[in-house]
Amino acid sequence: MSSITRFGIEFNIRSNQIYLDSATIGKMPISSIKAISDYYLDGGSVPVRGMHNEISQSNNFLEEKRGELANLFQVEPVQISFFPSRESNLTSILYSIEDIKDRRIITSVLEEHSVIGPAIRANNDHGTEIDYLNVKNETNLLESINQKVNSEQDILLLSSLTSTNGVKRDWSEIAKVCKDTGATFLLDISYSLGHEELNFKEISPDVVFASGCIGALGPPGTAFQITKKEFYDKMDPLIVGGNSIITLEEEYYLLTSSGSKFETGLVNCANISSMVNSLRILSNVGFSKIQDHESKLNNFLRKELENLPYIEINSVENVEYGPIISFGSNKIEAHDLAIVLEDLKDIQIRSGALCSHLFMYELPFNDILRVSTHLYNTEEEVKIFIETLSSVLSEMS
Repeated sequence: MSSITRFGIEFNIRSNQIYLDSATIGKMPISSIKAISDYYLDGGSVPVRGMHNEISQSNNFLEEKRGELANLFQVEPVQISFFPSRESNLTSILYSIEDIKDRRIITSVLEEHSVIGPAIRANNDHGTEIDYLNVKNETNLLESINQKVNSEQDILLLSSLTSTNGVKRDWSEIAKVCKDTGATFLLDISYSLGHEELNFKEISPDVVFASGCIGALGPPGTAFQITKKEFYDKMDPLIVGGNSIITLEEEYYLLTSSGSKFETGLVNCANISSMVNSLRILSNVGFSKIQDHESKLNNFLRKELENLPYIEINSVENVEYGPIISFGSNKIEAHDLAIVLEDLKDIQIRSGALCSHLFMYELPFNDILRVSTHLYNTEEEVKIFIETLSSVLSEMS
């Protein structure tokens, strides 16, 4: 297995590869890949009700990982629930909220399909109203939210960092607005997770959810939610079965009150272990150190990209940005440019519509490119990217 070492961590990246697509899927630490095989080599059972040793070990193991994750976010273990994907997670959340058909979902065109799709499904199935914030609303987001969110029936569905153009939102202030109005706040932290410290001890949305394979640097097939205690009891899980049920009669079942209330089927302990291992590693490095490192990379990237011909950064005035930048060009197709960069210098970036068609409708481009960094990227790598991109664009003049 080819790998590189950054900040004392061995990552699953080829030595000559410049991987700038962490917002699609993060590159895993080698120890997190090993954690998956270690789990199966050490028994590899599943957490269900039973008495034999391997089942007991699996149950204890799962609760240990639930506790580690809870400690990272300063919440109680009962608030943590595991899912196989962010999409199934959010669908479960929306369909588990009481009286969903009478609610109104407020979201943004800056969100991707994984967030907007489940909301549209709720609209199609139950007639749940959807209202959209647009790109211009991001400049004064709190003011726009105050104008939109005005009822206990409202559900605000946003990400802490937009995958489309890297806008970083002050989720704690947004949570205060929702608390004042009694509205429900659902927050996707998939793109902030692993890049900055996230603490939900004092201020928290009603439900936080995340993919485990993006900023968290875990494997695909992992996701989780953190549910505020007072909101937890009001939710009736969409899918039930397995360990979520304590007892069952012919026309009645009783659900557990633990974190596994939303967990059905066989939970993937090996992948959960891998995800938690990656987050532990990132936490040990220090999120402030990670932010400082990425801030330097992205300040350089934005400055240099602004000076290149034929491209335009997808930006919003007076906002803070995270480690994601997207840009478009009316001179060259995004896929073509991405292929050329990879052919020349093994530079990998995302191209296309980025699973965000509503965002694309507000842009003057048919497709765009996205550069997203993480802890493992270096200043030398982003310089090579800019030099290579500049060289390609200069050939067009």
